[in-house]
Amino acid sequence: MPSTGIFSGVRIVELAQYVFVPGASVLLADQGAEVIKIETPGVGDPYRTLKVGDGREVGTTNLAMEQNNRGKKSLGLDLKSEEGREALLKLIETADIFITSLRPKAIKGLRLDVEDLRARNPKLIYARGNGVGFRGAEANKPGFDASAFWARGGMADAFTVPGNPITRPRPAFGDHSGAISLAFAMAGALFKRAMTGEPSVVETSLLQTAAWMLSSDLTYSQVEGYKVHGASAPFPLMSAYTTKDGVRIQLMLLDPRPHWPTLCRMLKLDELIDDPRFADNTVRMANAHELIAILSGKIGEHNWEGHWKDLFEAWDAPWELIRSVFDMAVDPQVIENEMIFDTEVQGNALRLVSGPATFDGHAAPVNFKPAPDMGEHTEALLSEVGYSSEQLADLRARKIAQ
Repeated sequence: MPSTGIFSGVRIVELAQYVFVPGASVLLADQGAEVIKIETPGVGDPYRTLKVGDGREVGTTNLAMEQNNRGKKSLGLDLKSEEGREALLKLIETADIFITSLRPKAIKGLRLDVEDLRARNPKLIYARGNGVGFRGAEANKPGFDASAFWARGGMADAFTVPGNPITRPRPAFGDHSGAISLAFAMAGALFKRAMTGEPSVVETSLLQTAAWMLSSDLTYSQVEGYKVHGASAPFPLMSAYTTKDGVRIQLMLLDPRPHWPTLCRMLKLDELIDDPRFADNTVRMANAHELIAILSGKIGEHNWEGHWKDLFEAWDAPWELIRSVFDMAVDPQVIENEMIFDTEVQGNALRLVSGPATFDGHAAPVNFKPAPDMGEHTEALLSEVGYSSEQLADLRARKIAQ
């Protein structure tokens, strides 16, 4: 494991809550960036309280907080006070990036907009994320994963079978999708500044991320007659089939030509290879229901274990078993590629998820540290920017710092 990451030496000041934006900065923290999380004294990130009675904890450890804030430093400051705001600005002078999830009207009220911060640090990269974008009449509208990404972003409709109840989103699905977008933006801004010396303002929203995630559907929607639901026929060679013992096999033969004969032989359906009903994709689609019935019947004759397992694993074609999150947590391929990693926090053994990219052979954090306690690094960080012990004590006594 390398001792430093590709973002080592980068300092990020984060004024953000919950998952979306903190999830972006943690991706850089995993790879060496110093992320300073600004929290309100006595309150902190509201995500800290989600461990109370909602099943998101292991022992005394808040899994949600660890997944999105590991490796960061916490500084408690009352930014509504002039002294607290000034302390933040002193840190901004030392930072490379400021990242926030606060809505524009809140940022303006705190006088922490781009111009305010660039007055103290002209080279500062300003990064922000919100619900539905920073322009237009709704820029200040509150937005969360289930509302801005899942509902307005078309996801709920796209993933709901017509006539069924609306499919509910998975926890933080849109938040973590958006976090990747914002992390990409910050990395791009750092590259631009290194090349040109010019800082950028980078931003994304949950709605913008949903548009990208559904970009194929959005693009195809301009084609007359395009349907998100109820296509004229299913795709027999891109469908799932269930074995006798209930194991589900997902075929994904996007180009069936090299695989159709071997599939037929493996299933002992050699007579289908040259059957004119299934000779190419056009006629397979025309006879989709008939072909699906044949494949379903054949695969359903035998168990996965003891029959299909060895045959499919020897077949060099794109297919996978449909697995649960519990299966994925112990998948040897997931573990070997450091997609998840084991650690210990507060005496509790935890398994956390790495970021979605591998650097120099490693995906796990380069120097794992647990999420910080509220205000854990206040003294060290404010001392670094010139505050004396007496000044720190005074700020704490007046609840400006924690």
